[in-house]
Amino acid sequence: MRKHLLDIVEKFAGRKIVVVGDIIADEFLYGRIARISREAPVLVLEYRNLVRLPGGAANAANNLLDLGCRVSIAGIAGRDAAGEDIVTILHDKGVDIRPLRRPRSYATPIKTRVLAGAHHSAPQQIVRIDRLHNPESAVRLSWSLLSQSLRSADGIIVSDYGYGAVVPDVFSGLCRVAEERSIPIVVDSRFRMSEFKGVTSITPNITELEASIGISIGADKELLRKVGGRVLRNQRLRSLLVTQGRFGMTLFESGKPPLHIPIYGTDEVADVTGAGDTVIAVFTLALACGASHECAARLANYAGGIVVMKRGTATVTRAELSTAIQEDL
Repeated sequence: MRKHLLDIVEKFAGRKIVVVGDIIADEFLYGRIARISREAPVLVLEYRNLVRLPGGAANAANNLLDLGCRVSIAGIAGRDAAGEDIVTILHDKGVDIRPLRRPRSYATPIKTRVLAGAHHSAPQQIVRIDRLHNPESAVRLSWSLLSQSLRSADGIIVSDYGYGAVVPDVFSGLCRVAEERSIPIVVDSRFRMSEFKGVTSITPNITELEASIGISIGADKELLRKVGGRVLRNQRLRSLLVTQGRFGMTLFESGKPPLHIPIYGTDEVADVTGAGDTVIAVFTLALACGASHECAARLANYAGGIVVMKRGTATVTRAELSTAIQEDL
């Protein structure tokens, strides 16, 4: 198993993945707790610095880049400072950004996490501020530009955070291309999981799965087994990969019993921000290399375990992934 997984990782550099979805700017504002305010019973933070990183679909693309494959991204980013920063980061790292739409009227969604700590302590997130913008008219992706990137794709990631980039006709076109080219198409949808049918796989976390079916699963393994099997059938999936935080992940495949994979590493997590983007990136890339769904899930589990031990919206590299495999098996 070790050699097989390492061989898959070595194939990453020869593949191209097209990422389609919502581009988000993840901000991390760091400060130091200075005192209690005299104006109100709140903490006063001394500002230290602000870090802006690719989030959402852009984070999935960023992970793919650090895994060594070629990436094309289709989404919507504003011409504001946040949008310029994210697009510049991706472009400078080698992403094909030609399918991106950059309307002047659009404001890039920004999620700002305020982190603070005392002088000798690690910063902790104390609040998150979301700045979202709904344009007066819908902004549509250019299918002609997207289809050019798809001609040489080995896999497709659909990253739907609910901000309007993934519309039905675009999704139908992606499914059609995936079927014609016999390449995997994998979906991560924050709020509309049940709407994506007939794809290779979906990678929800347990909370997204519960919201989709309207049932609380919790730690009930038998209920998870029944629900997973039902979703697999009803949405005509080849597999369903459910991430469960510190409890690892469970893979459902048609005609096979559920496979539970315990979390890699420690359950003392530093930061889960963007971990789902890392999981779908590694899972899809492994499938694009010809890996079985089980092997792809095991690699994604390693990647998820690595990235949650890093602070902020982080990525995983091929070297880190290979080291984890060698040390664990």
